[in-house]
Amino acid sequence: MSIRSIDMQVLIQKVGEVAKVQQTHQLESSNRQQESAQQIGQQTQIDAKTVSQPLRNEHTNVHEKQEKENKEKKSRTKKGKSNKTEKKENNEKDGNKQGNHLDVTI
Repeated sequence: MSIRSIDMQVLIQKVGEVAKVQQTHQLESSNRQQESAQQIGQQTQIDAKTVSQPLRNEHTNVHEKQEKENKEKKSRTKKGKSNKTEKKENNEKDGNKQGNHLDVTI
């Protein structure tokens, strides 16, 4: 199948229009890619800044735990007992019940 001369004249005129349309599509897609790359870069920068800062709740939880530990240490020193003596006393009170019985279920 061959192209007639009249059809060829019309096709040649349309080639310029088609080229312009394709060029605009390519520019639009490249612009979208650049915008998305910029957004990703901005988001990573924001994430990097926010991750390094601890959350308020986490900070207060850690602070509360430290306060509790300090209070426990102070109360232990006031009683005049160390951890080792407390553990020994607890074991003696329990009567060394650990390891006396073995429960096996099948």
